[in-house]
Amino acid sequence: MTIELNEVAGELDRLHNSAKEAYATRDISSYQEYFTADLVYIQADGKSIGREQLMRDVSKQIKQHKAVDSTMNRELIELNDDGTITQVVQHRGSYSVSVFYLFTKKWKLERKGVYTYRKTENGWRISSVEVLSETISTFK
Repeated sequence: MTIELNEVAGELDRLHNSAKEAYATRDISSYQEYFTADLVYIQADGKSIGREQLMRDVSKQIKQHKAVDSTMNRELIELNDDGTITQVVQHRGSYSVSVFYLFTKKWKLERKGVYTYRKTENGWRISSVEVLSETISTFK
């Protein structure tokens, strides 16, 4: 089987858009399906967590968000010898969070990471993430 990177890139873009929609609509059960059960997620501080911890963290985040807007820019995509796909992406997002139900806190996130995808019976899924850099800034 020959893997066409342009086709895979399109599939990964659709996957990203679906995951983005699940996040924005607070559908954590759909969102978690974009990651393999054995996910290894290395945070910017070097701490490694699995899918279960990532979903706990994401669940906490999305309960507080009032508004989310994000973009993804692919810097690199490549086929690995084991049939997985790796891409380096830059995410930029702006978020609005309720604080004590009276105030709104707004912040921006810029994150660069290496994402590895494995083909499963449900399509391409993220099997590992390594956050290379992450910048969070607040604004009014």
